[in-house]
Formats: sequence, C-alpha cells, structure tokens
Amino acid sequence: MKIAVLVKEVPDLEAHVEIAAGGKTLNMEKKRVLNYFDEIAVEAALQVKQSVGGVEIYAVSAGNGTGIDALRRALAMGVDRIIHINDPALEGAGPLVVSQALAGLIKREGFDLVFAGKKSTDDEAGMVGPMVAALLGIACVQGVTALRIDGNDITAKRETERGTETVKASLPVALTAEKGFYTPRVPQVMGVMKAMKAEVPKVSLTDIGVEAVASPQVRGYSRPKVRQPVKMIEGAASQAAGELVRLLRDEVKVI
Repeated sequence: MKIAVLVKEVPDLEAHVEIAAGGKTLNMEKKRVLNYFDEIAVEAALQVKQSVGGVEIYAVSAGNGTGIDALRRALAMGVDRIIHINDPALEGAGPLVVSQALAGLIKREGFDLVFAGKKSTDDEAGMVGPMVAALLGIACVQGVTALRIDGNDITAKRETERGTETVKASLPVALTAEKGFYTPRVPQVMGVMKAMKAEVPKVSLTDIGVEAVASPQVRGYSRPKVRQPVKMIEGAASQAAGELVRLLRDEVKVI
C-alpha cells in the first residue's frame, strides 16, 4: 500500500501578526510549523503502517520556498520520504492551484490512500483535501475521527451535528483528519537530526505537467469590529422585556 500525506507549513499559532500599512498585506513573525491537522494526518498514516504492514508513506507540500520545515517535521515523525513542489507560480496561489499541484504529484507517484488535515490553521478553508480527491477522481471522507482498514475496504467515523456518522468506502480514498483522530507523536531527537540533514527532493509544476491558473487575490485586511459593551437591563421581568424590545428596535435596529 502507498499512502500520500498532504502537509502545509503555516505560521505558529503564537506568532505575532499585524496588518501592514495600507491594509494590503500582513506582517508575520517568522515562526512557521507543520499545520496541526496535517500533523494528525501524518500520525494517522503512521498508525496504518504499523497495523497493516507493507506500507510506504510519502509526504508532499507545495509552495514557493515554503513547506520545507513542514516536510522535515513529517520526516522526523517517521514518513518514508518527502517531496517538495517548489515553483514561483505557487506564490500566493489559491486552493485550486495548490490542489492541482498536489494531485499532479500524487498521480505521478501513485497512491492507495491519501491523508490530509481537515483544514489549515491559517486560512481555515478546508478546501485542498476534498479538491485533491476530486482531481484524483476518488471519494473523500472529511473530518475522520476513527478508521478501520480491512483489505481493500475502509470504515471511517466522523462527528456531525447530529452525532457520529459511519462511512464505508473502498480504496483508493482520501481522508481528512479531525482533532481527536490521533495524538501526534513527538519525534525523537535522532529523528529530528536526521530530518534536518536530509535532502529535500524538489519538483516544479512543469515536472508534473501542471499549468498554474490565475488565483483570487486578497484585496485587503481589516480588523473585526469592536463589540459593544454588554448592557444589563434592570427591573422586573415585564419591564425588562419591554426595554429589551425598545433597544433591539431603536438602537440595534434588528427588529
């Protein structure tokens, strides 16, 4: 079995972020890490390898000079190999272009199972995993919290607003990992040192036969509106109800 894991490098959740002058870009502290949900996906792939056997895992990331640290983290955790899709056309690329790049690479390398995080902690779009699955022509189960593999069949569980949902599918299939699926392991020191010294294979979009299309561009950033302070309404319930209606009508203007 061959497993592909999609990984993304994102700003550390504790990194300082501020809107640059003019509101067109962001100034971010240069602290970047493997996306939390992708880290769970890597752990899930490693768990499958331990339980099934005969599994090769490769991690792939796409970006213009970014993604190497995420790949090294995946390698330190225990994946067999890593591949970096590195191309200037991926600078500021949208989910579709990134998905096309990842799908093109996975088609070239081969796959039986694709793991990805449910979403990334920077834009939280949650689009790349399902898009890659669509481009590969396979089913995608999103937000997986448990998995069982029996030969060519998989049984996955996911949490919905109505409770736990059980989904059955046949390989090949793509799964996106939700919090609680697995707790990512902490790489051993020797693994980290080995990963830091490892050569990171790079390919371009041309190498995998992908032509980048125009991506949507961010027009600007703005801070969320400051919430108004909470106003407590005093008095008896009947009087308070009348005052609440007046405030909603005259001040908030929602009725």
